[in-house]
Amino acid sequence: RVLTMAVNLNRLTTGTMNVNAGHKRTSKARIIHQIQPIRGITKFLLYFV
Repeated sequence: RVLTMAVNLNRLTTGTMNVNAGHKRTSKARIIHQIQPIRGITKFLLYFV
């Protein structure tokens, strides 16, 4: 469970880095849509830890 949480955090950080590198609103929107379900997964995992 800790490993999966670490992977999710890595995805969040890489997503924000991609936003900073892209400077495009469309790419930001895509990454936000990708991050939101990941945040839900982390909350779901934290609940059962």
